[in-house]
Amino acid sequence: MQQVTQHIVKLLYKHNCVVVPGLGGFVANYQPAKVHPTSFIFNSPSKSVAFNVHLSTNDGLLADSIAQEDGISRSAAEAQILHFVDTIRTALAEQKPVKLAGIGRLTMDVEGQIRFLPDNAQNFLLQSYGLPSFTAQPVLRERVIEPEPAKPVQHIAPKKKRKSSDALLPIAAVLLIAMFVMQVFVQKNMSGFNYSEILGLRKLDPRYSLELERYKPITYKINKSITYFRKTTPPVPDSLTVNSEVLPEQVVSTPVTANSTYFVSAGSFYSAAQAQKVVDKIAAMGYQGYVKPYGKYQVAAVDIPESENSTAFRKAFSEATGIKGAWVGKN
Repeated sequence: MQQVTQHIVKLLYKHNCVVVPGLGGFVANYQPAKVHPTSFIFNSPSKSVAFNVHLSTNDGLLADSIAQEDGISRSAAEAQILHFVDTIRTALAEQKPVKLAGIGRLTMDVEGQIRFLPDNAQNFLLQSYGLPSFTAQPVLRERVIEPEPAKPVQHIAPKKKRKSSDALLPIAAVLLIAMFVMQVFVQKNMSGFNYSEILGLRKLDPRYSLELERYKPITYKINKSITYFRKTTPPVPDSLTVNSEVLPEQVVSTPVTANSTYFVSAGSFYSAAQAQKVVDKIAAMGYQGYVKPYGKYQVAAVDIPESENSTAFRKAFSEATGIKGAWVGKN
């Protein structure tokens, strides 16, 4: 068996196919050089062997080679080949693998088919003699990191820190203006000084010019609560119309007291003539008034009897005369 195997190996170096009658044929196929992608093993060109069980026709190549090399007859060579095939098939039938040195290994699968595993260590290409496989490690080059060009230094001016007091300045200014405006609109203090005269703001007050034309003709009823006048004429009708064709009879009255503690002001003016016009106007309504100097103003005043409450008197006076801005002062 060993002798037949050696003859098959010698024939595969010279021929691409060696047929073993009754077994099959061994076919040598050319394989180019290869490089393994991960192990970097370089394999030279070679002939790989495959087995074809359908190549059963006897071409006499193996028998002639045995007869010539061993110096025996052709029939004796064919007898050796037959014994070689019987030995292999007996071993395969017993599920034993058969190893053919330098060629490969034969086995029998569960379906009764012969399987062949080639010996990759054997290269049957004569041109590759002296070119064994070798491993070449890749060259690792150090990566040269080029320094980045220096960036120009940008000069950043330091930010000026704001003081905490800077944020309070606008607030303080607003508060001062608000306090000034509130002070300007104070009407008068305890001494009677009118702060609204500052900057001429008094002229913006609609009560500044209390002229006679402000008092439009009104319809009123005699206030029965006014008991401090002594009337010298018969009672007047309940309803009167001022500045109309029907005029009430003149009422002559005198104050109950000449030195009252408080008085009610019907208006304050710069001139006594303006104040006298108001005195004449309220006289037609049943109130005895007079012009009273008060600070730098001339006031159309009506004394409040001692028996009367000053607040109630001012309210009744405003309702009767229509002067909503009447105020109470101290004589």
